[in-house]
Amino acid sequence: MKKYLIAGGAGFIGSHLAERLVLEGNEVTIVDNLCTGSLDNLSDIYDKISFVHSDVCCFETAEEYDVIFHLACIANPRDYVESSLSLLSSASFGTQKLLEIADKSKARFYYFSSSEVYGHHMKSSEFALSEDSYSSIGLLHERSPYYVSKMFGEEYVKAYSVKHGFDYVIIRPFNVYGTRMDIKSPYGRVISNFIRWSVIDKPLQINGDGKQTRSFCHINDFLDAVFLLENHSIFKHSVINIGNPVSVSIFDLATIIQSVSQKELPIIYEKKIEHEPLWRKPDITRINQLTGWSPKVKLEDGLREVYEWTLERM
Repeated sequence: MKKYLIAGGAGFIGSHLAERLVLEGNEVTIVDNLCTGSLDNLSDIYDKISFVHSDVCCFETAEEYDVIFHLACIANPRDYVESSLSLLSSASFGTQKLLEIADKSKARFYYFSSSEVYGHHMKSSEFALSEDSYSSIGLLHERSPYYVSKMFGEEYVKAYSVKHGFDYVIIRPFNVYGTRMDIKSPYGRVISNFIRWSVIDKPLQINGDGKQTRSFCHINDFLDAVFLLENHSIFKHSVINIGNPVSVSIFDLATIIQSVSQKELPIIYEKKIEHEPLWRKPDITRINQLTGWSPKVKLEDGLREVYEWTLERM
């Protein structure tokens, strides 16, 4: 049994991670300010964890941990546009707080970054982004606080760990989806938006021409990858892409959801979102060579699971 600290553990990914750790018999502490997370996500395990209602920037503890997962972040575009200071603080002051705890504990440290750090590449949609791909970003616009904060967090983790000498892993997730995504917010991610609209019989709204592509990774596949890394003891300092290398256009995503919902809802086209990447596809060679991991869940199967889960809650 290990002692785990999860910052942001009441969110979508964090709650799934906590649940699996608890099921494996580990001791789990979650710190979350519930800005975007929810205690409902922890209802099945709440009596088996320690929960601290606190902003990660203010978190203090005398406890020591074996592993720390830093997922504390605002990830919804509308939320991080409106709360950019909180977003930047979690990546700076919050990361510093957690690194100090990791240093004291000699804990392994996982920083959950984002595929957004790669920026807006203009190559073919078939081009896969490796961990060594350059970053092409713009600054001082609505979306920039998110990926700037993630880039800063990565650099801070690396610099701190080099000085203090403990293990870290930087994980770059690519469009993870599954149950517990925010389905009630009108500003959710594309999958939660499409599914919510399909449940309430509204047209599926596409921003732009729908030819932009994304690679969607089911939460179970994502967690399988994280746990394989956690059980891997050979490497110490790594940056790892986790995602599904099979990409799909947003238009095709809409048609798959029509099929899953068995509703021929109209598709309408709205203005393209400024600074939105045209495509995003991961190269997963590194994690595959390290652990043998590759995703297994088919997109249609994963979307059907989320659709049925959403039906029960709306």
